[in-house]
Amino acid sequence: MNMKALGGLSAIVGVVIASFSGSAIARHTGLGAEGWLLAAFALGIVLLGQGSVLRLQEQVQELQARLARSENH
Repeated sequence: MNMKALGGLSAIVGVVIASFSGSAIARHTGLGAEGWLLAAFALGIVLLGQGSVLRLQEQVQELQARLARSENH
């Protein structure tokens, strides 16, 4: 799977997780037995951030490959 597809998939999964757990947290103001919802929400936020990180990593790899090709000429 290429980095762009993985980044897009990561963003979609992050949105779904953040949406479901965020609404559940809003319904349950206490963190007793529902503390895992807060952890799921945080995981969703992390996954949302990973999409752009993966795209940036792919761009860096492309630039490194171009630089290596230009140094060989």
